Amino acid sequence: MSSKDKVISILKEKGSVPQSELGKLSGLSKSRLSEVLSELEKEGVVKRRKVLGKNLEVSLSQDRFLRLGIIRAAEYPFIIPFIKNLENRGYNVTVKIYENGIDLTRDLVEGKLDLGLSPIITQMIFSTIYRNIRIIGGGAKGGGGIIGKTCNRIASTVMSSMEIWAFSEFKNIEIIPSYSSYQMLDFLEKGIADGIAIWEPFLSILERKGHKVHRFTPLHCCTLAVSDTMDWERIKNIYEESFSWFKSSMDRWISGYSNLLNIDYNILKEASKNYEFDYYLDLNEFKNALKNSGIFIPI
Repeated sequence: MSSKDKVISILKEKGSVPQSELGKLSGLSKSRLSEVLSELEKEGVVKRRKVLGKNLEVSLSQDRFLRLGIIRAAEYPFIIPFIKNLENRGYNVTVKIYENGIDLTRDLVEGKLDLGLSPIITQMIFSTIYRNIRIIGGGAKGGGGIIGKTCNRIASTVMSSMEIWAFSEFKNIEIIPSYSSYQMLDFLEKGIADGIAIWEPFLSILERKGHKVHRFTPLHCCTLAVSDTMDWERIKNIYEESFSWFKSSMDRWISGYSNLLNIDYNILKEASKNYEFDYYLDLNEFKNALKNSGIFIPI
């Protein structure tokens, strides 16, 4: 791996990094690192900015490189045409797959991602606290439900659509916090939880195995948020255009998404039927739905 490729690889993984730390991570001498960064700056690949006096922070240029985060779910087959559309416009796109929305959205506000699809409730809370991300589009409605008993102890990912929907439909349940679909499945198998609030494709997989399924009312689950340092209007236009590609040939894009997640195409195709795909998002409508459930977020 060349020195340039080594630096780019580190920045893709770490996000913004102090130049001094980048030297340690890359193993390059100060002089060689300075040469490499100067070359990458001229090529428009990286940007450096001063922080705390003379200290320099290095990051990949968002005009060339984008890091997209998604959760391991059947919910995002539309990212395949979105990525293709971005690449056609000269972007290099890296996808990182997460097991829950908190970790993804935290990385987004910390600059380790440039854009991400995670639960709208998670994004609203983080954007209210940090004020450095912008929610710019919808994604899919529905795709969530409860496997097992719809009462008593329900396992759910924390600060998620599943948790909100479970509380909305079953007022007196106890939520057992979990941080991945696999942890919830383990809780159900071991009897730690009476039921689990989980998403596709796990709902369809478990339903095939004979589990009882209660599906939630279709509401927006995950939405697209971007760093406020990005040209969000341009990204939003590309995203909406890509949705037209997706809707015109869904099976084609689900196939590509199956390869990305390494999940069987037929399972994803079946699971996708339980979503309503729509890039349009009315945040006020969602806020009002939350208010009706006794939740207020001042975004």
